[in-house]
Amino acid sequence: MSTTAHLPATAAATPAAPSPTRRSRLRGLAWLAWRQNRLAVWTFGGAMLAVCLGLFVLHWQFQDVIYRTTGPCASASSWNVPICQNLVGPRGDLMDAYSNLTHRPFFLLPAVVGMFLGAPLLSQEYERGTLRMIRAQSVSPVRWLTARLTVPALLVTLSVGLFAAMNSWLWYDMHRLSFGQDEVFPGFTYASIGLAPLAWSLFALALGVAVGQLLRRTVASVLVTGVLVLGAQVLMPLARVHFLPPVTGTYAVVQGHAQYAVPIEAMRNAWLVNHGPVLADGTRLSGSDCYRHGEECTNSGLAWGSWHPLSHVVPMQLIEGGLLLAVSAALVLLVYRRVTRTAA
Repeated sequence: MSTTAHLPATAAATPAAPSPTRRSRLRGLAWLAWRQNRLAVWTFGGAMLAVCLGLFVLHWQFQDVIYRTTGPCASASSWNVPICQNLVGPRGDLMDAYSNLTHRPFFLLPAVVGMFLGAPLLSQEYERGTLRMIRAQSVSPVRWLTARLTVPALLVTLSVGLFAAMNSWLWYDMHRLSFGQDEVFPGFTYASIGLAPLAWSLFALALGVAVGQLLRRTVASVLVTGVLVLGAQVLMPLARVHFLPPVTGTYAVVQGHAQYAVPIEAMRNAWLVNHGPVLADGTRLSGSDCYRHGEECTNSGLAWGSWHPLSHVVPMQLIEGGLLLAVSAALVLLVYRRVTRTAA
């Protein structure tokens, strides 16, 4: 009687046994990749989300000042009115807050991505010896590496892409609030708006992974990646200036000293490449050449200049982003080849 009573329970328990195995198969490498990257997702993703929320709050604070600045206080004469004079302080504080909180710190964002998301990704696996255990499993090295790279790549794409969109939106507010005087090319503005933050962050991630795979030491990989990313950011303007041909123009100089005269178009949201006097025979000299031709430069009544206008920002970023993504793809391909060759 007791045996018969236990039979249904045994039969009912038998089909339920494979359910944990079925769930683990559905997770597979995706579950492993999430477990290995969840700390980075929560810390980096949460920090970037908090930054984007802060940018949204700053954008909301901009709106009232922008409305009054571009509306009742749009004309120069209106700034003598007390209600417009009261905007000088809030306007300057908002502009300083935007520049100090978004431009300078986030110039280092690609280096942070490469050092703390890219460099430890494979170097820790080699240093701890866990890569040998993974190779002993039935999963191929290509599938494992793909799953390992997918989570941080998606994390960087979504979080940095959201930051770039929010910061570009806020820069447009800044541009309106400064009456078009906020310069893009000099300083850190160019690196924090548009496509630049995302392209540089993905490049830094790929570079960090490649350095970690080559050095196989976490601390050394982190330091080398940071130096390489910052070095590339500092050197890139030397190539960026040649991405597009600059606009060139000549203009008359009223009071001489043409070596110091700068075109009006190049003084507003432009990247001044070169300028100087034009001699009587049509020779164009740069400002540094006037150390040898001081008298000719002083007496010249004509000057020339070449500059990149604001309209060159988007094409430059597209060219630069394409180059960075191409280098990133080459670095990832190198990592795949080395991992596959080592496994073989």
